[in-house]
Amino acid sequence: MKKLIAAAVATSVSAIAFADVSITGNANYEYFHKEDSGYNTNYADTEINLSIKGKSGDTTVVANFEVDSHGDASTALDIEDTYITSKIGDVNVKAGNFASGTTALGGEIDQGGRATNKVDLSTTLGTAKVGYAQEFGGSATDADGTDSAAVYASMPIGGVNFSVKEESDSYTLMGLSGAFSGVDFRVEQKDNDSSATGDVLFYNVGTKLGDIEVSYAAIDADKAGAVTEGDSAIFAQEMATDADSTGKTGVDGVSQITVGTTVDGTALKLRVGELRGAATYKDAGFSRIEASRTLASGAKLVVSYDDYEDTGVTTGAMSDTQLLEIDLSIAF
Repeated sequence: MKKLIAAAVATSVSAIAFADVSITGNANYEYFHKEDSGYNTNYADTEINLSIKGKSGDTTVVANFEVDSHGDASTALDIEDTYITSKIGDVNVKAGNFASGTTALGGEIDQGGRATNKVDLSTTLGTAKVGYAQEFGGSATDADGTDSAAVYASMPIGGVNFSVKEESDSYTLMGLSGAFSGVDFRVEQKDNDSSATGDVLFYNVGTKLGDIEVSYAAIDADKAGAVTEGDSAIFAQEMATDADSTGKTGVDGVSQITVGTTVDGTALKLRVGELRGAATYKDAGFSRIEASRTLASGAKLVVSYDDYEDTGVTTGAMSDTQLLEIDLSIAF
């Protein structure tokens, strides 16, 4: 009996030791001091993200969790991504609930909302990647009431990556990105099938002049509300009208110049831009100065100061808001 118990324990320990399971994540604490219309406000956010991955052969299971506490709100647990990736012959399969990031095609235009009950099939044909994505049920429907589906393809040609995505009865996305003569660029055009939404053009170009990095980015929309991404990786102020971007009104474009360098291990960045008012709305200027540094403890400290005008103003004087943010974060 003792030998049987010992063998069972040894087998269990071995399974745990050799199971291909990983837990990674990040956490950050943000402090804000805001001055707006004569009022001073202090508040803070705490957020912890965990990613659990289990792997067997070519198949991986992913579950991403977010634990956050914003201001005085109670702590909440959000189960974000839950999906499986695998292979069937030469076809890559991704199935479940997952979101796309701002670096994906159209990521600076459309909010990377979490797709539910989605299947993404892709493969390579020479140097080209082609795929088909289908979302089932819920609110995932096209204008004709059917479940949303899209086909996409991308191919590198001469150092430039060309990509396209087509969702029937909804939109066509086209993009190209790469580098030419020391200039990095990313250009994307979204043609909406509905004239009520209008089309959107996004572009970002940048280069390095000695120790100075300079870039210019812009979004030009036919109409306000055509851009839904409210968590840009590029712009200091969002033009989206969703709640994450403080519900901006009457904005159909944004432009920004960014200058950055590194001094004694501290990365410095200045962003200056303008939100373009649609119709009778006024343009709203903004600026952000930011300093970031990796500390000896392994944490990263980012301090930024924003100064921006209100949007949604048609007549009268503009008012400014100043926002100081101190962000301490760590990845593990």
